[in-house]
Formats: sequence, C-alpha cells, structure tokens
Amino acid sequence: MDSNDALIRYQDAHKVALITLDAPQRRNALSTSMIAQIREALARARSDERKRVVVIDHAGPWFCAGADLAESARATRLEELPAAHLAELLADICESPKPVVAVARGGARGGGVGLLAAADLVVSDYRAEFAFSEVRLGVVPAVIGPVVARKLTRGLMRRLFMTGESFSAVDGVGWGLVTKATAPDSVERHQADTVEKLLAGGPKALAGVKALTATPGLRDELRSAAAVTAEYFFSEEGREGVRSFIEKSSPPWVD
Repeated sequence: MDSNDALIRYQDAHKVALITLDAPQRRNALSTSMIAQIREALARARSDERKRVVVIDHAGPWFCAGADLAESARATRLEELPAAHLAELLADICESPKPVVAVARGGARGGGVGLLAAADLVVSDYRAEFAFSEVRLGVVPAVIGPVVARKLTRGLMRRLFMTGESFSAVDGVGWGLVTKATAPDSVERHQADTVEKLLAGGPKALAGVKALTATPGLRDELRSAAAVTAEYFFSEEGREGVRSFIEKSSPPWVD
C-alpha cells in the first residue's frame, strides 16, 4: 500500500498494536478503502503473537463520522456500499481473540458509533458527542444494530435510532457503550491504565472470555443487516436524503 493512499497508521507499541484512523480532513469517514485498511491492520495484529491488545485511536477532532456518504451516493450495488464492508469489519473486531480498546477523543456518528460498540472497551473524552443520525438521511442503521444491541437495551436503541439525537460520552457510560469518560488531558492515562489491566490477564484466558461472551452467528447477522441498510440507501428516500446532506440542504420530508 502506497503511503499516499494510507488512511490509517499502524504502530507497534511493545505488546500493543495501535491502529490510528488518519483521514481527519474527511472526519475519518469509513470509505471502503479505509475499512479494508483497518481490516488488514487487525489481521496483522491477530497474526502477531507478540501483540496482546489492539487499540483503535484517531487523528483529528473526530473519532469517526460514519460511512463515507459521497461513496455511498455513487454506489449502485451492495458490493460498492461502504456499509456492506463495515459489516465484515465489525465482525472482525468482535471475533478478534485479542481485546480491542477504542479511544474516542472526539465525536462519532452512525458507523463510527458502531465501531465503539464493537470494541471491547472504550475510553472517551467526556465532551465527545455521539449520534445515530441515519434516519435524518432517510436510511436505517441496520448494519450496526447487532453490535449496538450488545451494549444498549432495545428500547434505548429505538429511541436513539428514531430521533437521531446526540448523546454524550457520559451518557454512554451509564448505558454501557463507553467504559470510561474522562477529562481530555486524562484520556491517554486512562487508555494506558486500561491496556495495563488487559495485559495482566492471560492471553488465552482473554480470548476465552471473548469466546464465552460472543454473540452466536454474529457475522451472518451483520451481513444480513448490511443488506437491509443497502435497501434504504438505494431507495428513493435514501438517495434524496444523502444527496441533500452532501448539498447541505434540507431533505424533502423536512420542508
């Protein structure tokens, strides 16, 4: 992969594999290229016996703004839609035998919140705000539903999915989505503390815990959910909503 095409950074940090989302000018939006690069990095970390923990961090003020909407707007079939590839990434994170820690120093939307939900532990700046804003585009966050359902109650999911309202990292702690919400100058320290606690556990035992608490058939469920998301993206309402967002105008159902 040419360095000019790199949308992430992979760093060896002793026993930790650090994956940094590095497209701040795009608010780290999940394009098919970025998703592929994250999956490659996860596979690299998984195959490296020296690596015991995976940390997903980010450059810039946003953790992740969700799926790349410009690419989604151009897609004409499921294979071209970032959401379809996101399903595989979420499954990779959940099925990783090595603990995955996400670090949200900034906000996230849609698929970006899905990444947080798929991670085993999340450390966040308490000022970070998140939202499932898909309905405002005329689409449904189906593809992330299976991983979000592992953290949030169905009733809360319905509320947040339907309203698209923002919520804080502190709210996320109370709901089980975020492990620790802390002051910005303490994020790095709490990240290090979290990793240290994980390294104190036996690697096979940690993998066993993940297997013990896994959701049976999750990858197939995510793939089916991605197909549902695609139906909405390819619908007239979804096309209109995404187009309006890109053009910074109100979708027709708001007028």
